[in-house]
Amino acid sequence: MTSLPDHTFRRDSTPDRSLDTPPAFLGEGNEHPLIDIPFSVYVDGRQYSGEGLSLVEAHVKGLMDPALENQERLVRLSFDFGGFAVSLHPKVLIHRDSPQRLVLRFTEPTGDHLPQLRRILNDYISGDLTSLGTVIRTGNTVASKAAGVRVGQASPLAAMRRILGSLAVLALALLLIGTAGVLMGQRLLVTRLEAPAQITVAGDTLRAVADGQVSYFDPEAPEGEVVFAIATTSGETLSIAMPCDCDVIPAGVAEGSTVLAGEPILTLVQGVSATVVEAAVPVANLFALQEAGGAEIRLADGSKIFGRLDRQGPATTGEDFVQVRLVPETPIAPEMAGQAVELRIRRDAGSLFERLSDGWTSLSALWT
Repeated sequence: MTSLPDHTFRRDSTPDRSLDTPPAFLGEGNEHPLIDIPFSVYVDGRQYSGEGLSLVEAHVKGLMDPALENQERLVRLSFDFGGFAVSLHPKVLIHRDSPQRLVLRFTEPTGDHLPQLRRILNDYISGDLTSLGTVIRTGNTVASKAAGVRVGQASPLAAMRRILGSLAVLALALLLIGTAGVLMGQRLLVTRLEAPAQITVAGDTLRAVADGQVSYFDPEAPEGEVVFAIATTSGETLSIAMPCDCDVIPAGVAEGSTVLAGEPILTLVQGVSATVVEAAVPVANLFALQEAGGAEIRLADGSKIFGRLDRQGPATTGEDFVQVRLVPETPIAPEMAGQAVELRIRRDAGSLFERLSDGWTSLSALWT
């Protein structure tokens, strides 16, 4: 038999250690070379600085707990981009290469972290990502200058499109500002009266003098004759005579109707009939109504008429409301009598500035 060469170990002289040595890992050799890219690794809350990274393993340095040897952990790979950081969470098998150097082998190289890790490494190799110390940044100075040249050489159509886009954004911003100004002005300068208002014919109103039932009603009664009578709850009958030779407009009351004291029975009109608006205004809005001199009357058809406050008209005061009369600057047709209308008080902008000035003065007095 031919003898084995001297440099060859015999099976019986040196034990075979092939069973004790793990197979070569994917990161060894040139199949997955390590890339020197700035990164950090956090294992059990402790930070390690990276020395090399590939798709299958990471080499880091730092003090390690000896108990982590050959342990499997979910670690955090962190790439610092200056203004933000990208973190990946692979599962690794920890191997202690030296007292201050660790090898972290990915136990699931094709896990969820693979697409992001491959993208970062490919961009770093191609130059789309560069490093400045321990920070990763995008691009480089040459690429920025080239991009600037390309922008400067943009076509006229692109420049026109950019200008039109800027004008559209500016117009939209002005529209939003104008809308906000109008809404704020309506909120601060316009008060909508939450009170019933009704168109009525101007004249003297005959009202019920007591609670009861209308036992007699004759709107055609001549002057001095009984126009209506009320059978009161106390058993009496009260008769009201026609005070003048004038036109009578019933207020929706007929013979047999039940009325309360003070309820309108009919309206007496002398001469040409004119319409007014009567409303029950909240006491809190009475001063604003007097300050504005009247209110804006909005009819059912959408038209608006300013109604001047009739200072000579009735102003009966209740607990929460005051009965007022508004005279429209533009006459309203008598046929519209009985229709409901909406009232709004519009203040002058100067009064708003005056109130702001008064408020500022009050605040200044408190500070001093």
